[in-house]
Amino acid sequence: MEVKKKIFTLKVVFFKYLLTLGLAFIVFAGLYLGVFFLGENNDMFFIPSYSENLARGAKSLLASAPEITENMIPYGCKFAVFDKKYKVIKTNLDGKDLLTAIEYAKGTYSKDGSKKNYYFIERQEGSCVLQYYIQMSYQSEFLNKHLPDPENTMVIIFAIIYFFIVFIITAIYAKKLNKHLSPLLQATEKIKKQDLDFDIKYSGIKEFNDVLLSISDMKTELRKSLEEQWNIERAKKEQISALAHDLKTPLTIIKGNAELLSDSTISKEQQEYVNYISKNSIQIEKYIKILIEISNSEKPLFLQLEEIDSINFINTIKDQLEAIANTKGLKVKFIKTLIPKSIMIDKSLLYRAIMNVISNAVNYCPNNGEICFEVKSEDNKIRFITTDSGNGFSGEDIKSATKQFYMGDSSRASKIHFGIGLYITESFVNLHGGRLYIANSLITGGAQVTIEIPIC
Repeated sequence: MEVKKKIFTLKVVFFKYLLTLGLAFIVFAGLYLGVFFLGENNDMFFIPSYSENLARGAKSLLASAPEITENMIPYGCKFAVFDKKYKVIKTNLDGKDLLTAIEYAKGTYSKDGSKKNYYFIERQEGSCVLQYYIQMSYQSEFLNKHLPDPENTMVIIFAIIYFFIVFIITAIYAKKLNKHLSPLLQATEKIKKQDLDFDIKYSGIKEFNDVLLSISDMKTELRKSLEEQWNIERAKKEQISALAHDLKTPLTIIKGNAELLSDSTISKEQQEYVNYISKNSIQIEKYIKILIEISNSEKPLFLQLEEIDSINFINTIKDQLEAIANTKGLKVKFIKTLIPKSIMIDKSLLYRAIMNVISNAVNYCPNNGEICFEVKSEDNKIRFITTDSGNGFSGEDIKSATKQFYMGDSSRASKIHFGIGLYITESFVNLHGGRLYIANSLITGGAQVTIEIPIC
């Protein structure tokens, strides 16, 4: 595996992440203070003591003026003018604020923690009380009215922007971690698919590399194990295939001699023996055919999809079903429902899959029984349903019928018990992205096998 010099631990990566957040905070806090002082120097907003200083500066003017007008009142202040009996002469205060100003003029006011402050100015005819705020304020009265004070506004803006900065930094580090994690995910995905012919790529994080090294060792051992298993299976298949082909020659000789004996003059008892030999030779021939098909079934299969006329395809199956059913005197019931005009399938593989099911149904159906073959489409799927009037599947059959070499339940009527037919059928159906369902018919009690294929 490729190894690079710059490899970090997760601890270092996490520390760099926190350090980046800290530096971002410091930089942004500096910008925050810079904006704050810039705004103050350019009179965008005023410091907390600004209104108080103006109030103190206006004291002499307000104390000596014969009449106080609003344009004399300092910026950011409100006022109330009283006579000596504390009767209001002029004010722009109201409600509780005015009552508080009266208390302040009388000297009975006690501080309640409010941000509102008052300044008393004694006049010859009475007094004047100014109300102001000990807090930062905007130069614009509109902003003072519609926004929180500058300090709170800046804090809110700072929090929102810093949140987005944290989000962006986190996203960047998450992307980097995903990049370092990518070789690990790719390796596990390939192993999951049993694709072991690949080189494990480098990750820049030590902990990830440790896991990748373990996966690399596991991959090597797994590959050796699978190759040994594949070689054993391949050799076994080749031996079965070779043996099956070798059996054909002596079987042909046996069948030929049996036919010669049958044509010669022999006794009735001898004829029975000859018939027995011929009958079992045919049975052996079927077994040989199954063995050859088993060997061929493990070869890689690839779909060769083509758009075919569904009616012609179904009619071909119907003709074959009727021909096979006639050999046992079976009644055939054929049902078609909502058949699409055409379907996209591998014609050869799907035909073999359906005929395997039909052959099984005929084998297990009693003489003079009934086979029902139904084709219908719904939910963008086409279903081929084969039902016989035999004894049906046992519970074990339903669980294991598609397993290779499964021996069927003894209650089934046929002498051919090898589960190669449904095993191959399921393989072909899976290649089409379909499913094979095995059950017993609620109507006949016989076996029911459904092939379901998506309509492309």
